[in-house]
Amino acid sequence: MHILILGAGAMGSLLGARLSGTSATVSLLSTNREHIRAVSGDGLVIEELDGSIVPYRLSAFHSPRDVPGTADLVIVMVKSYATRDAVGSITDCCGASTVFLTLQNGIGNWENIAAVVDRKKVLVGSTAQGSTLVRPGRIRHGGNGATFIGEIGVPASERVREIVELFRSAGLVTEPSDHVERLIWEKLMVNAGINAITALTGIRNGVIADFASASSICRAAVEEALPVARAKGFEMGPETVDRVLSVARATAINRSSMGQDVDRKKRTEIDAINGAIVAFGEQCGIPTPVNRTLTGLVKTLEASYLGKS
Repeated sequence: MHILILGAGAMGSLLGARLSGTSATVSLLSTNREHIRAVSGDGLVIEELDGSIVPYRLSAFHSPRDVPGTADLVIVMVKSYATRDAVGSITDCCGASTVFLTLQNGIGNWENIAAVVDRKKVLVGSTAQGSTLVRPGRIRHGGNGATFIGEIGVPASERVREIVELFRSAGLVTEPSDHVERLIWEKLMVNAGINAITALTGIRNGVIADFASASSICRAAVEEALPVARAKGFEMGPETVDRVLSVARATAINRSSMGQDVDRKKRTEIDAINGAIVAFGEQCGIPTPVNRTLTGLVKTLEASYLGKS
């Protein structure tokens, strides 16, 4: 099997490294030229949770034109706002049987992939792994967590189970799921409670659980999002807040993806996370002032360094 990691940032690189230890052939694809140059030259280095430093040799490419052969599985890890263009750019790397798996943050990703390729080719998943890009060619594994994979609207198929087994053989705790849409919403709760706070304050994930002031904002954002999730058909209770704080503790040394975007003065995924909760709240007539404030603050910060008003 040839696996193409579309969007080899911190998380994409982590998954690619793990999967390179299986029977699959792995190719990394990223627009980050410095990272690709470093991985191609000296390899990918991972700072593991136990403090060990582990090198990986991986094929890494900046342009889809350079990717050899045809991908059997494309794992989509680009930012949510770049999904359509990114998937559209790799059509020459794909064949009639290529399958696309999104493990991205936020809402709307599988729909954007399905706007480019046949919906039947799209698999959906959620992962609680954590990773930070330390510098080009080097990442820090920031936390272990389960990965779930399934298909929209139908029970997990045999192809899902085959990919689950491949992930397991890579040492990743992975399960098939018959309810991936709910999992997407559960991950949205985690992202909504962690990412914006870390992006705005410069802290790592674990500080949210350690500091009462940060925990209270996290709790307020998630509690406010729960009725929105229920209105969309996903029943979630108050224990969701504790689950989010548990994820913050489990990924304590990790800098959230949105925090990393702000650190590097890049566009964030706020519109697909807290901004999505605000938009769905408006549709359902549910007020979301905390998420609206977090969204506005992140967009203000983003505009300040991107030079947009």
